[in-house]
Amino acid sequence: MAVAGFFVLISGSLVVTQRIEPGNELGAYKMRLRARGEKLDLAEVLPAPVAPEDNAASAVEQAFALFGSGTEDVPDAMTMVAPGRALVGWSQSEVRDYDFTNTWEEFAARVDADRPAIELLQQVLARPRLDFGLDYKKGAQLRLPHLEPLKHAAQKLTAAAIMELHNRDDGAAATNILTLLDLVHKNAMEGLLISYLVRMAITEIAVIPTWELLQTTNATEAQLAALQKGWQQMDFLEDAKNAFVTERAWGANEIQKARASHEAYREAIGLRSASSAVSSSGSGGPANWHDFIDRARATAGEIMFRSSWSYADELNRLQIDQTILEAVRAMQTNRSGNYKADYDAMVARFSKLHVADARGSFFRALDIPDHGELWTWNPSSNLQKTLRMEAARLIVVTAIALKRFQLKHDQWPESLTEVVPEFLPSVPIDPYDGKPLRYRPNGDGTYLLYCVGKDGVDDGGDPTCPPSAIYWPNPMARDWVWPQAATPAEVEYFYAHPPKK
Repeated sequence: MAVAGFFVLISGSLVVTQRIEPGNELGAYKMRLRARGEKLDLAEVLPAPVAPEDNAASAVEQAFALFGSGTEDVPDAMTMVAPGRALVGWSQSEVRDYDFTNTWEEFAARVDADRPAIELLQQVLARPRLDFGLDYKKGAQLRLPHLEPLKHAAQKLTAAAIMELHNRDDGAAATNILTLLDLVHKNAMEGLLISYLVRMAITEIAVIPTWELLQTTNATEAQLAALQKGWQQMDFLEDAKNAFVTERAWGANEIQKARASHEAYREAIGLRSASSAVSSSGSGGPANWHDFIDRARATAGEIMFRSSWSYADELNRLQIDQTILEAVRAMQTNRSGNYKADYDAMVARFSKLHVADARGSFFRALDIPDHGELWTWNPSSNLQKTLRMEAARLIVVTAIALKRFQLKHDQWPESLTEVVPEFLPSVPIDPYDGKPLRYRPNGDGTYLLYCVGKDGVDDGGDPTCPPSAIYWPNPMARDWVWPQAATPAEVEYFYAHPPKK
């Protein structure tokens, strides 16, 4: 008991000395942000309620429930058989993936089982919004049961699109792809970062059937124009800004709740039970000594967090989120289109960021738990994913525009300037170096289209990447090359020498 009392006494004596400075810094920083027009409170940043007649969420959930035991498997489609070369899934003689092989007839029966759900999705997504009514104030108690079904629906729509392409029904395939994009676009106001990451994951899924459709010869101008519009309406930077603004307020709110309440503190660090009975021997003897020590340390850690450390944690969280937000806003106003420069500037600011550390070596020496990793984190890698998806979006839009040009002129353009303004409003800019996307027609009836990738270096359209990670867009590739269709010989070799999983 004396040791436990020592921990608590020391914590109490240091509260005042470790509380004043970070608390004052936090208050001053908040004042500066608010003076610049920043909205820091959760209530200020939440989206306005959606009128029921405009909200497709309840009907979409009905569609989710209709998806039965039909396949989630997407057949090999846009599967990279070599750097820069992908097999056309719908044109293969059978339906394959790494863990199944079916005939097209078998696969069609499984896809047909999902048609009622798909048709309902197509119908209800004519409404302008998809709002699942999240109660952000629940904090750690907030559940997001719709995210997995969203991704599940994206896989179902992709499988259906590949099946339609195999049946040479490009119009139905295009409708499925547009429905998939609507799941992302109409849910864009859902501000949590995890929701944003799921939307980007769904968009990556949408690349696959889009590429597959561009390998057909039956697509019409109207279908391609609609598909291009669907991709053009995706705004990853605006979506990222909304997510980071909400996440900033949400994270600060969680710290404030944990500071104010013992229950909220324990819940935040994963201690679901409010009881904290000390274990004792079966004979009713004294409690285990180590339990007393651990209990004392946990109590001291809570005292210090709620009275002192939480102010430094909240300050650090706000500084990190603000730095990322400023980078996103700089990208939105960057006329050169070189988003990598804004990202690199953000990384440099992180290295100079003042990080308040109220804990000190004394508490670490005593092994007092601080759980600082719960509150102060660096989501800059998520902004890197945003840049990758923006580059992918620009390449997809450009590839669709090139297909429209080829459909009209029966040849590929000599340069992207020929596609402007009929099929593109302007030549797309590579977000990794601020220069136009690289493009040139090849002599074999294909073309080369790429961005330079996250290293910002133009390697002349070299798609080389590690053999164990051939996919698109691959952040490890030298250049991010839009794949061309693999030859039958390349596909045969791929299946004869499958990559290791």
